[in-house]
Amino acid sequence: GAKVGDVKTVTTSFPPNLRDKTLAGKTAIFDVTVKGASNRSVPEVNDEFAAKVKEGLTAEGLKEELRKAVDSEDAKEFVNERNAALGDALAQVMDVEVPDTLVTQQAREKFAMMMTDFRDQGMDDDEIKKQITPENFLKYKEISKAGIVRDFRISMAVDEIARLESVEVPGYQVDEQMEALKKEAAEAGEADDMDEGALRQKVEATLQRRLVYDFLADHADLEVEYMEEELDTTLLDQLAEESLAREGGITVEDAREELEGETEDESVVEAEEEVVVVAEAAVEEAEAEVEPETETEVEPEPEPEAEAEAEPEAVVAPVDTSKYDNMDLESKAFAVLSSRPR
Repeated sequence: GAKVGDVKTVTTSFPPNLRDKTLAGKTAIFDVTVKGASNRSVPEVNDEFAAKVKEGLTAEGLKEELRKAVDSEDAKEFVNERNAALGDALAQVMDVEVPDTLVTQQAREKFAMMMTDFRDQGMDDDEIKKQITPENFLKYKEISKAGIVRDFRISMAVDEIARLESVEVPGYQVDEQMEALKKEAAEAGEADDMDEGALRQKVEATLQRRLVYDFLADHADLEVEYMEEELDTTLLDQLAEESLAREGGITVEDAREELEGETEDESVVEAEEEVVVVAEAAVEEAEAEVEPETETEVEPEPEPEAEAEAEPEAVVAPVDTSKYDNMDLESKAFAVLSSRPR
């Protein structure tokens, strides 16, 4: 114990990575004078103390409020995961048929956004134009249909819960979000292209969905389970098998066996994608070099040795696959699917 006015000698060492190299790692001795002293006194948590914190509050009530406050702070870190789980649950219980016209409309908007993302990632406009075909759109629509249906069902469930429970978005929250979005658009030079009416509807829908999720979380018995997310490679496996079978003139079963034999390491998905891209590029190159045969030309039958020499082992030129690195799973799958030669 030290008293005010006492002088104490303290020995310490400077960190070895200190910026001042003249002091780094050296031992120093300090003479410290005690300027003040105090003793921490923690009050007993009882009803009397709780009443001082909040009128009418008991000790048990105070502890319960503290537990809720701590749980609330911890829960903020996993709000996105919680909302995703609630959305999945709503989509499962909301058994409604989604019109194909709505799926087509939503897929068209998402398809256009994906083309914009390709441009932002550095893809040439000519290459983007090649991707914009009815065939590619139908493929993308099929890929994205499940997500569109899921989101539509969630929206219907959220609207109904908000109506039944009178969940309303405060106007000032919508105004705050709109002002922030307007500012961002102005800074990006896109203010003239903003449709404020449509944007306001989207903002209100987004905020309402969050409030409904909060309402469900407060009134439901949720169990938290921590899981490591695993990549679902089923779609990529299927694309690789079908593409290799199509270009190699073999069955899907043979293509599957060939891919399984070539992808025994830990990078299964990356290896399969590279096989698809390399095989398709090789076919493009081969088709460009082969001259069309005329019906009047008749070639003599080659000698056995000559025939053996005429079948050299195919050499596949390496292909740059870096354009797929920054894509998410859905965009990467679509890019692999639509990259076959026309």
